[in-house]
Amino acid sequence: MNYIEPHFENMLSGKKVVIASSASISIYRIPDLIRDIKREGADVVSGMSETASKLIGPDVMKWASGHDTITKITGDIEHISLFDENTILLIAPASYNTIGKMANGISDSIPSLFFSFAYGHGNPVVVVPAMHKDMMNNKINLENIKKLKELGVLIVEPEYDDTKAKIADNDRIIDYLCRSIYGDKLRDKNVLIISGRSELHIDPVRTLSNNSSGYTGYWLTRNAFRLGANMITYIGNSEYSIPSYATYMKKYNLREIIIEINTYLGINKYDYIIMPMALMDFDLNESKEKLKSNSDQVLELKIRPKVRDRIRDMSPDSVMVLFNLEKENDYDENKFKKSDPDLVILNNYDHPFGETVNNYTLVEHGKREELKGYDKGQLSLKIYDVISSIKRENKTDFRV
Repeated sequence: MNYIEPHFENMLSGKKVVIASSASISIYRIPDLIRDIKREGADVVSGMSETASKLIGPDVMKWASGHDTITKITGDIEHISLFDENTILLIAPASYNTIGKMANGISDSIPSLFFSFAYGHGNPVVVVPAMHKDMMNNKINLENIKKLKELGVLIVEPEYDDTKAKIADNDRIIDYLCRSIYGDKLRDKNVLIISGRSELHIDPVRTLSNNSSGYTGYWLTRNAFRLGANMITYIGNSEYSIPSYATYMKKYNLREIIIEINTYLGINKYDYIIMPMALMDFDLNESKEKLKSNSDQVLELKIRPKVRDRIRDMSPDSVMVLFNLEKENDYDENKFKKSDPDLVILNNYDHPFGETVNNYTLVEHGKREELKGYDKGQLSLKIYDVISSIKRENKTDFRV
């Protein structure tokens, strides 16, 4: 996977995140998490249980957050005064003990006390478990987590190794924080993302491919989750790590990608289908033996039916977003007549594949909108903003 430079979309601007930490060795990760949440735009205040403060000094949290760390309740009644309508409570790390207290109405520590007020006050709550794997899978703990989920608390699934249920990575925690406040936009919606490069075998060891990195699909996945999507399916590939909250069908071969598309469209109904993938427009006959390298070879590329047309036949009611890459940002509506897209994103190949920032033209229901200097995160948010208001049953002819 490619290393991704930390990138933030400022989606927590104007929000306050109160991080309440319980005793877990994963607490060493929290100062770095605080810094990343601040980079996403939020103000952050830290609170710690008495035992947690023995594992890492409160001054370290103060250094990261810029605020005094709450380790006890004073006459300022911090468990109440910290919370207003723009506050999110993040319990991280959440130990077995703290999860049990929250689920059963016990409030004798900073994390559980903060929860008792925040949940009652209607503030969003996100919980990040971290403990031994066997403790995480203890039936009592699983019942407590289930109870919290049923109450509307968001639980960030841990990362597992042989013996530990470790705190999730910072990006995923931030995704859950964003979901806690923006989750109504795509609530109950199912999203299919088809992204990455496609390949055809020339012979057993060589392939014909393109340079797509799957970076657009990566951000479409993250922001679909942040906006509350119910189900996210990603078909294709990416040089970037697709989060585990999406169903990721990792395929490179064009024929295998088409099989997965047919399979998932056959079993699921998708509200939105988004296709940044550079799908092959041609087919070729694969040589069963390795081609000789001491002589010229001729490859015959045969035009193949458009995958997008097949998708429209299988899913006529889905809102479809297509990408069109040309030398200029010209739009030929006849190219898309059969697939009948609801939104087309135009860009040109003067910019390299995977370029973080680019210019785009959005074509939607006879309207063109120019986007200048948009990064992939901004572009994906813009796409969801546009398509969330489109309803296929009221659709008019697709014209520019």
